[in-house]
Amino acid sequence: MLLSTHLAAGLIISKLTGNYNASLLGSVVMDLDHLIAYYRTGILLKFRKILIATTGQADIGIAQRNFFHNIFFCLLVSAIVAAVNFSVGLTFGAAYVCHLILDALDSEDYYPFYPSLKIKWRGPINFFSRQEFIFTFILLLIYFII
Repeated sequence: MLLSTHLAAGLIISKLTGNYNASLLGSVVMDLDHLIAYYRTGILLKFRKILIATTGQADIGIAQRNFFHNIFFCLLVSAIVAAVNFSVGLTFGAAYVCHLILDALDSEDYYPFYPSLKIKWRGPINFFSRQEFIFTFILLLIYFII
């Protein structure tokens, strides 16, 4: 899913929990692992190629959802944050899990147990499509309604 979709979900969790910092951070920070894939393919500093890869117009040849999109990593980081501050950890963890669920809903390859590539998931919502923009719009409507 796009950053805007993750932010919309993070905003919903923010409104429900009252903790905007933890939920917005939890909803987007794990996408930093895309930078690992961009570095490994040599396009990290090539804005146009990153834009093409980000919008799904070209496949860079390796999985962009790496270590931070692993379910176990999510649980580990959420537990560490919860050990420091329980309510912040719960909010962060909820946003992180929501991020993983949203990524599982789009049509890009998702490996929930990365680096194991045995289980691959593809969802019904086409990446960077009208479907996704409508889905994001619905999430934003929910945010403004609640």
